[in-house]
Amino acid sequence: MTEVEGLVNKTVELRYKSRRLEFDLSHALFSSFDIDVGTKLLLKETAQDPVIGAARLLLDAGCGTGVIGVALAATTPGSRVVLQDRDMLACEFSLHNCRKNGISASLFSLDGSVRGAAAAPTQDGKLPPDAGQVLIRPGILAEHDVITGYDAVLSNVPAKAGPPILTAFFEGCESRLLRPGGRLAFVIVNSLIEVADSWCAATPMRLVKRVPARSHTVFILEKAAVGTAAVVTAIAVMPSAVMPSAVTARPCESVTDSWTDPLSKQDFNSYRDDLPVYIRSDDVRPAGGYAAGINGFWGLPEFDTSSYATDLAIETLEHTLAGLSVRDFLVYEPGIGLPAVWAAQAFAPSAITAVSRNLLSLLATEHNLERLSEPRFTFFPCPATEIGKVPDLSVDCALWFCDEIPEYNYVNPTLFQLRRATKDGATVVLVGSAAAISRFDRARPNDMRRVSLKKHKGFAALVLAKIGG
Repeated sequence: MTEVEGLVNKTVELRYKSRRLEFDLSHALFSSFDIDVGTKLLLKETAQDPVIGAARLLLDAGCGTGVIGVALAATTPGSRVVLQDRDMLACEFSLHNCRKNGISASLFSLDGSVRGAAAAPTQDGKLPPDAGQVLIRPGILAEHDVITGYDAVLSNVPAKAGPPILTAFFEGCESRLLRPGGRLAFVIVNSLIEVADSWCAATPMRLVKRVPARSHTVFILEKAAVGTAAVVTAIAVMPSAVMPSAVTARPCESVTDSWTDPLSKQDFNSYRDDLPVYIRSDDVRPAGGYAAGINGFWGLPEFDTSSYATDLAIETLEHTLAGLSVRDFLVYEPGIGLPAVWAAQAFAPSAITAVSRNLLSLLATEHNLERLSEPRFTFFPCPATEIGKVPDLSVDCALWFCDEIPEYNYVNPTLFQLRRATKDGATVVLVGSAAAISRFDRARPNDMRRVSLKKHKGFAALVLAKIGG
């Protein structure tokens, strides 16, 4: 939906090993004023690790703006680094920061196509000619990655992921992602240290290093080499020096020039099998005048009850569109899918389009829609970064939960997309903070007539009608 350059809040410098790197940050993403403490700590503690330093295939899981992955690619000659995040705007920013630092990169979309690329510089001398290559893709933390055999997996694990997701990620690294002798290096906030310590005490992986700091702790573990007896290592506080490794990094013989092929065959449905571990609750939820069985999800709001914003949105839609026919319904940032589930029952539409930055939100929405007894509509998941794929003049009704980004003019791009995608005579409902909705009301164009405005507990819902030409 937006150009990355317009979302840049600040540019910061990072010196990692022998390289000077620059990263653009954004209010729309985690850590908008500086590279966060956890990432810096993880990079410091892995900088001299012999296995990670010699790795040829690496994964930055939950990459954010790409700091860890770009630093690895810039300082690990001949490497190939996969950057993965469920926030597709974060994936776009990672590509942007690859370009900024002269790193060769490709960004994959949800349908397996290449969405964007960054070419390595030819003669500016910033990076060695054999600097690493980067592949960026949307993904969820506990997924079955289509690429395996990593020499190293690094992650500043998200604090909001939830204990079951973190455990599934750790176990997946040991069982599937890492090659024998490979290393998992992660940093975790100390509020979740019990989850990490419990898993480390049970895993057959060898604890190489555990470095506690004021707010975070870094762990480095090594998967047993082939033919090496697995030993469960008791947790102990380790000094910063890396303990000797029983194995050395092997050349990346399994990685060929066709290393991107698995992702070209991946699509939205590829993630469905990994979704059950994210389910947090299961109950019957009221949604306006309807009710439905709904699953809540780790890492998404509304896991136990609907928000005031969702309640206001559904109430407004019921009041505004009672008795009207809606064939094509669009919801922007649907959360776990409650408004889409309501619309499926209230309108019996032929198509529901869900648009979100968050891959997990799109998966959760589809999942909860499929729980309806007789779904008779087509579901279209669309990344918010690719909202241009929604056909022009195709939507009868759009429900738009505002993505309120500080110091960014999100109003005009939003109104542009709504005018482009909706049919003449369509109804648009904008929901957000009272301040944000006031901005939309003042900026609305002449061909979008105000129908009503309702406020509830700090939120507001603005109803607009698109006037035909």
